[in-house]
Order: sequence, then structure tokens, then C-alpha cells
Amino acid sequence: MARFSMEANHSIKSAASNPLFTPILAPVMQSRWIIALLGAITLFQVALTALELPAWQCPLKVTLGIACPGCGLTRAMVLLAEGDWLAAVQLHAFAPVGLGIGLLLVVSILLPAKWRHRVSERLAVFEKRSGIMLWLIFGLLIYWIGRLTIHI
Repeated sequence: MARFSMEANHSIKSAASNPLFTPILAPVMQSRWIIALLGAITLFQVALTALELPAWQCPLKVTLGIACPGCGLTRAMVLLAEGDWLAAVQLHAFAPVGLGIGLLLVVSILLPAKWRHRVSERLAVFEKRSGIMLWLIFGLLIYWIGRLTIHI
């Protein structure tokens, strides 16, 4: 039994030291101005889309005519904000993930620096051990390939 737990502990440590498991979201949470900048840009894009005004267009779709992995995500976020969850998920399955990350960042900007640092440290440990950001990126790419093959 002790050997199994040592092996499991070693596999967790090796995963945590893997550069692919480097935290992405936790370092962003450390700086209020980075969170505020990302939030302002996102809010501006979502507001333009919600008001049906010209917003930032996907460069990949504009130049090559191919939708990128994030195409439709802004419109899906608008649908989430309007409460139409089914339509949002049908438009882009990762809309709830984007909303969750956005809410995490909004909450973190409101926290006192000491608490924000604690949350960020715990999130970094979670990101290192689970590789959640790598899995999300991988899942987004698989989702994108699936969407491309359906539309071709």
C-alpha cells in the first residue's frame, strides 16, 4: 500500500513539473490591472455584439473563411447573459466555461489582495496537478475540428 501511494505521489509530482501543466489563469489573477484590462476588452466586445454593432471580427474567418475555435463564443456569451442557455450551448459548447472563467476573474478583482493571493495560489496548485487548462485547450481544438467537419 505504501508503495502505491509513493508511486501515485510521484506521478502527481511529475505531472506538476510538466511544462504543459504550467498555470495560466492563476498568474493572471495576481494583477488587478491585467484582470481589469481583460475584463474591459471582453465587456466591450460583448456589448458591441449584444447591441448588434460592428465588433472585432475573427481574423482567421475574415482572411481564410475558416471559423477559429472561438468563433461564436461572443454571441454565445450574449445569449448566456440573456438567459438563453440552450441556444448559447448550441452556438458554442464552451460558453459556460468562458462564463465561469470570467466570473472567477470578476470575483478575484473584488477580493482583498491577501485573499486574491490565496485563491491564486490554490488555483495554481489545481492547474499544476490537473492540467485543466491543457485539457480545456485540447477539448476546444477537438470541438473545433468537429465543428469544421460538420460544416464542410
